[in-house]
Amino acid sequence: MSSDVFLSFATRHKALVNVLRRQAERNCSALRFRDYVIRQPTDAAWKREVERLIGKSTITLCLVGHTTWQSEPVNWEIRKSAELGRRVVAVHLQPDPARIPDALAEIGVTPIPWDIQTIVSELHGQPFRRP
Repeated sequence: MSSDVFLSFATRHKALVNVLRRQAERNCSALRFRDYVIRQPTDAAWKREVERLIGKSTITLCLVGHTTWQSEPVNWEIRKSAELGRRVVAVHLQPDPARIPDALAEIGVTPIPWDIQTIVSELHGQPFRRP
């Protein structure tokens, strides 16, 4: 079964996001990733396009770096994902946990550590269980 994954992240973390994307695709070819690089985050066209991409996805993966909590577009994407009934999973991009976006806290999502097997399991609906 394939999963279409919308990636929500702060633009400054694009390089780390691409590393995670390649790792996940190597571990599971059934994952398809979608994202939208923001040029004008307040532009109505951007919001329409992102809403369309989220609507075509089965899950949203929020990639949390140290400044992601400050990203208005990431918070909007998370809230829109929840509004559209999409499951949201979050991953810490660095080993030391970062502050999470308010929208993740609002919907009760706690980021998991960066472990590709755990991430792929989460994306396929098999939640990570803390030991």
